[in-house]
Amino acid sequence: MAQAQITRAQPEVSSGSRFGLSDKSKFAIKTALSITLAYLIPMSQGWPQPQTAAITVMVIAATGLAAESLQKGVMRVIGTVAGAIVGLTLIAIFPQERMAYLISASLVVSVIAYLYNAYQGDSTLFMLTAVVTLMVFNGGDADGAFQYGIDRAFMTAFGVIIYTAVASALWPVRAVDNTQLLARSAAASYARAFRLLHDDNERSDDALPEVIGGLVEDEAAFKSNFTTVRRYSDAIAAYQREWDCIVACHEELQSLLLPALREDTRSAEELAPYIEDYDGMVRRIERLFAQLQSQPADELSAEDLSPVDVQINSQALREAPHLLVGSVLARAQLLRKLQANLLELNSAWNSILNAGGEFTSSRRPSRSPSFIWWDAENAKTAVRMFITFWLATTVWILVNPALGFTFVALSAVLVLLVSYTPATPTMLIILFTLGFAFALPAYIFLLPQMTHWLELATFMFAYACFGYFVFQGPVSLFYMLGLFILSIQNTMSYHVDFLLLAVVNLYMLCSLLIISTHFPFSSKPEKLYPVLCKRFFRYTALALEAPLKGRRFGGRASAISLAVVNIKLQGWGSKIAKRDFQESMIRDISRLNDACELLHSQLTVLQRRGAEFSGNRLIENAYRDGRPALLPALSRSLADDGDDSEARFHNVETTVSSINAQLDVLRDETTLQRYGRGEIADFFVYLNLQHAILLSLQRCFHAKAAIDWEELKRKRF
Repeated sequence: MAQAQITRAQPEVSSGSRFGLSDKSKFAIKTALSITLAYLIPMSQGWPQPQTAAITVMVIAATGLAAESLQKGVMRVIGTVAGAIVGLTLIAIFPQERMAYLISASLVVSVIAYLYNAYQGDSTLFMLTAVVTLMVFNGGDADGAFQYGIDRAFMTAFGVIIYTAVASALWPVRAVDNTQLLARSAAASYARAFRLLHDDNERSDDALPEVIGGLVEDEAAFKSNFTTVRRYSDAIAAYQREWDCIVACHEELQSLLLPALREDTRSAEELAPYIEDYDGMVRRIERLFAQLQSQPADELSAEDLSPVDVQINSQALREAPHLLVGSVLARAQLLRKLQANLLELNSAWNSILNAGGEFTSSRRPSRSPSFIWWDAENAKTAVRMFITFWLATTVWILVNPALGFTFVALSAVLVLLVSYTPATPTMLIILFTLGFAFALPAYIFLLPQMTHWLELATFMFAYACFGYFVFQGPVSLFYMLGLFILSIQNTMSYHVDFLLLAVVNLYMLCSLLIISTHFPFSSKPEKLYPVLCKRFFRYTALALEAPLKGRRFGGRASAISLAVVNIKLQGWGSKIAKRDFQESMIRDISRLNDACELLHSQLTVLQRRGAEFSGNRLIENAYRDGRPALLPALSRSLADDGDDSEARFHNVETTVSSINAQLDVLRDETTLQRYGRGEIADFFVYLNLQHAILLSLQRCFHAKAAIDWEELKRKRF
């Protein structure tokens, strides 16, 4: 999925680690070897269009995927065959009607572009479907059209097979070892986060962002890796219940620790007097965290496996302020949940590492949708694909570029790779120029002197290895286009004028991409950020309004949409060019991003605890009275930029004071007998969470007010 995301490079555990090569070096070598074989094998067999197989490898490698499998390769071949079927069907329906074919093809690839961005798995198969749909078209020439299309489809599938075979055979990634390594790395980050939470001496303004950033990146790397390997790893499938429990426990740890860390929490010294044996419970949880790091895992004693209840000093808490009561009860519940979570997590690891008999757990990870529908950027990419297709087709009809209809097919690939990603067309032009600067001297001085296939193989391998070692992701494709324009075949006819024409065609293609990234929708971070900010607060309001309208806390649909928008907001906010704005502006945007991330974490906790809160009579009475309507109203005011925003937030303190006065009745003996201590305790925890959300909304308001939004909207090129 082509979206802006912030992720740490995933470590790999592969069979070639003893040679001391970095993951980047291994990826570059594997991809360069794949490209070399994709050229040489078809040339040795006399097959036509060997560059089709090579460009397929380049496109797949542009996604930056290092770990491949046979099943992934099969899915990509299926995508290639599907594209060939669609393309040849369109040719069969419109054999002599070129304009009808072009209209149909443009609509088909636009739909595929939407699916490419909406799909949450390996979206390369949709890219291949779109590419092959266009590549089987022979420019409207009916003679041999089907044979041409079949040849193109075959060579594309051959490129997929070569890439999969090399990636699986050379330094294969052992899925289980790699997943275990990532899971333990994430567990270590959670242990550091808990230490920061309870140890006031270690908590500092410098340490907090570093720990939170590392935790988020480590957990994202583990979750992404597990989502990928669970579909094809037999070793994962053999312990499916255990791995599901581990992933679910990690999700809960993140929802428990991140909001607690980001909030301006009360110190442990302030909370400890109200919780019995607070220090002993902290030491117990630290031992459970340490157990996760032992390799191999040690057997847990019966004492360690027995949960210890967290007791509240009710007498000392009776006279405490309401917000302090909420904080104490929230910390006590945090300790209880951490203990239960870590006990189950350790049991799952013991079952995996020690083959420890039957393992039972009711925990299941949250189900992520296969497709994210109704996303604005996905729809805009589809429209952008349609417009770019017709711009490229117009150039093809009027200018008849040297690349032929491949010019249009390449435009489709590049739109998918650069639409709403940090790769800017200006950067891509620079990279292509660099690739051309290497390719032109090779075309003039090296290739004519080569008489043996080993010389050609060495040249192609060296060129590709350098490119993929220096450049990663979609930008690598532009450098590799320098190899593509050489048109390497068995019988070479050297014409510098043809090479220069091909280069001019590719510069024209880059120019089309510059147009498509500014019209009709801009991909500039400073233009996207205000739009995403408004959308984030609209989805926040929907998530907070769900219980008021009788739906479950948070609402699944709005929660998914909010999570997607939050990722985009964080990504694009960090991509705003520092050279175009003052340092204070960049700092204010970073503050708003942090406030939005905290708000999203708290809403995630609200949603995860929806089942607990939905049966609480005190909470249900509060929603019937409409008291929680304040939070969605504040969120909508942040989204709408209305003049009443400042007045709404100015009156918050008055509203909170009036609510505090009404809460005194909860301490009466009559109320305790009517509802019970457990229900009242859950209500105070709920109030503490609502208060934390309110404080986050206030942070968002102040951070948003400090940003000069008119300066962001000012036109720049």
